[in-house]
Amino acid sequence: MDTILKVDKITKVYRRGFRAVRVNAVSGVAFSLSPNHITGFVGPNGAGKTTTIKMIMGLVRPTSGNITLMGKPADNPASRSGVAYVSEQPYFYKHLTVGETVDFSARLVGVKSAAVGAERRRVLEAVELAGREKSKVRSLSKGLQQRLNMACGLLGDPRLLIFDEPMSGLDPPSRRLFRSLFKKLGDEGRTIFFSTHVLEDVEAVCRNVVVLDGGKLRFTGSVASLLEKGTLGTEIVVPAIPDKLADELRADGLEVSRSSGDDVLILIPAHRDLSICQRKLYEHEVFCQSIQKRTMPLENLLYGDDIGTGGNVNSAGSTDGGNIINTFGNVNKGDGIDAGNGNNGGSDGKGAAQ
Repeated sequence: MDTILKVDKITKVYRRGFRAVRVNAVSGVAFSLSPNHITGFVGPNGAGKTTTIKMIMGLVRPTSGNITLMGKPADNPASRSGVAYVSEQPYFYKHLTVGETVDFSARLVGVKSAAVGAERRRVLEAVELAGREKSKVRSLSKGLQQRLNMACGLLGDPRLLIFDEPMSGLDPPSRRLFRSLFKKLGDEGRTIFFSTHVLEDVEAVCRNVVVLDGGKLRFTGSVASLLEKGTLGTEIVVPAIPDKLADELRADGLEVSRSSGDDVLILIPAHRDLSICQRKLYEHEVFCQSIQKRTMPLENLLYGDDIGTGGNVNSAGSTDGGNIINTFGNVNKGDGIDAGNGNNGGSDGKGAAQ
């Protein structure tokens, strides 16, 4: 199957208030996912991520447009066979134990009775909850309940996993665990589609990204291609250099400034040839102390005013089209990210389902 999920110009309109005012939660969104890739679904609160995921899972009907899931229309229950959905907010029977909750979920998704015990052990080990089978759900912290929610989503060995803000509210160890788990699942050939506005997670684990803002598609394509568009140049730190050499570098269109102490920072813009600078430094017997790319923050790339809508994510993880972002905000040295953390209050899904 070349495309495991295809979203074709979907729109969702709600009516609000006494006058039934039209509110466009999602407007003409279109993208597709190829198998065996991890794709981040990014956008600020209220962007329409949860509404889109609910339409994909058949929980909400689109006002217009079509969704194909696993080769079948998304309103066909058979399309969700082999698909796991984990909502942002888990809802459990708090009087049950961890083991009972997993066993109950396993039976709901069709795991054979003889295999339930093995499945329970497998998924609890994956989220590092092994040994807590007898703990009551009500005794678990929010982070541990998120792990339990994830464990239930892994039951039945799904091919496609759709997560709505899976790392919301997690502490750093749990976040690292989920990132590692996602990478492992990706290496095993699973397809993962998860929403987030923690941009560090996207760069850490995703091959592709779909960006939504104000209910409209802003970008779809590979993370690498997006970051490449945000490359401002190459930054080199060298010891003190003669004024004559500094003037020559400036004449070549490079930026030369004082870094710290006697060190000098040289920025070679992305459109300039790095070898010209390297050759001149070598001729003057000046050697680099450090060299790195300078990029704009991923947040500015994703939410900048002139981001292109790109093309659909293809099997190579590249984009077929897409406009270059030409309005850059704050410059960030290196590949740093201004990562936020918070909850998407729009999620009201119930538990984990397959």
